Parts: sequence; C-alpha cells; structure tokens
Amino acid sequence: MAKDLKFNLLENAIDSLQQGIRFALEEDSPTQGDLKLSVLLVAQSVELLLKERLRKEHWSLIFTKIDEAGKLDANTVTIPDSIKRLEQIVHVKLDDEEKRTILLLSNTRNRIQHYEIEISFEEVLGKIHAAIAFVTRFLKDELQKDISDHLQRSYIRELMDIDKTLKPLQDLAQQSIEKLRKEHEPADAKDRINWQFRVMDCPECWQEYYVFSLSEDISQCQLCKYKGGFIQCIRCNKSGFSGDSIFRFSSEPDYAICNNCWENETEKSTFG
Repeated sequence: MAKDLKFNLLENAIDSLQQGIRFALEEDSPTQGDLKLSVLLVAQSVELLLKERLRKEHWSLIFTKIDEAGKLDANTVTIPDSIKRLEQIVHVKLDDEEKRTILLLSNTRNRIQHYEIEISFEEVLGKIHAAIAFVTRFLKDELQKDISDHLQRSYIRELMDIDKTLKPLQDLAQQSIEKLRKEHEPADAKDRINWQFRVMDCPECWQEYYVFSLSEDISQCQLCKYKGGFIQCIRCNKSGFSGDSIFRFSSEPDYAICNNCWENETEKSTFG
C-alpha cells in the first residue's frame, strides 16, 4: 500500500539532497540525465535549507509577504530573498564564495527548468560539488546536523574526495568523538582505570577518527561511519581490527593470537 507524501521542511531538504547526491555520485560516469536531476535536486535542497533556517528564527519569514504567512496560496521567498533575510534579520553570515555558489547553482537550475542549457560536464559537476560542500557546512553550523547521518556510507566516502567537503566532515567527526567520550566516560575514578576509549586510524578511510572501546558498543569511525569488528590476542590481550595482519586466526571461533605471541609460542615449541 502506498504511503502518503509527507515531509517537513528539513526532511524535504534532506531527501532532495540524498537523491541529488545519488544521481551525481552513484555512477563512475553520470549521464546527462543524472547530472540534470542532480542539479535540480541539490538546488532544491539548498533552497529548502535556507528556508528551514529562516523558519527556525520565525516561521513567517519563509513567506514573501509576511501578512500572508500561512495561507495556502502564499508565495515563499526566493533564494536571493532568503539570503537577504538570513543576513539582515537572522544575522547568518554567508561568505561571498558561498553566495556565488548558491546563485550560480540556482541560475543553472532555472535554465534547466525553463529554457535550454549547454554546459560542460566538468562545470556542472563542479557546481554540484561546491553546493554539497556548502550544504555540509550550513547543516553543521546553522542547523546542528551532521550530513553523514543522512547518507549511505559509500556516498560519504565520495564526499571525502571533494576538497571543500572534507574539512567540515572532519570537524563533525571530531565533535562526535568528544561527545561520545563525555557520554560514556565512567563517573567513578575507579571505573575509569580499566575504561578504554581510543581513537585510532580507520582501516577503511585511513584517517584517525575510529573510536574503539572494549567496554561500550560504540566502536565506529566517526568520519566514514565504518563499523569493523575488533579482536583481542588470547595471550597478551592486544586489541586490533578483526582481520588485521598483526593477528593469526585458527579454525576456532574468536581465537586469535598476535604475531609477537605467535613467534614466542613457536620458539617455545621449537626450542623448549
């Protein structure tokens, strides 16, 4: 049975963003149609996010005429007007490069929707990437949302390859690590003696944002969201990722021994 179509402003923006990123990043070589849909959806997401920030200040600000706010046929603000109200009323600062990114994407969308367009593959992909970088920053700073929480892990890895997007993602990951540390650190000093909370290099994205804790089920890369199992050496209790080259495994479940202990065991059996 089909479900009713229902989105609030933020949900609508996130859904458009998800679909826009999917069309731009899912294939190694997006088609013209993929890029067209990506531009339309990412531009729509940007517009809705700007309105969501206005709504957060006061719901009437998203309407062109404040005295018509809430009427079914009332017009909502355009992207240029949203930017003006955000800066003049809400005191949200958008730098010149961000405003240029938003307006160029909006103009490209309007040409697709209302006329004809001819633009190079590299240029349109560049506009999409720049817009996604803005959305990542805007979600974090103005709406306290982590874009990574709303995307498939494969898309997060793609975003990490976009220079302008990586830094905001890293900032979010670091904030998440500190939040986890505060939430899970034992209050009692005695309990903290054996408490483990380590931040390690992630084997998936090779960046130091993997949280590892034996005492809590929170082991995950806060950047790329990789969740890999951890294993301990049965001799020295050294911990590491399951499948790590420092371990040797037997046919018995959960039986692992690190290379150092393996060599020690081998020497004992050889010379003992």
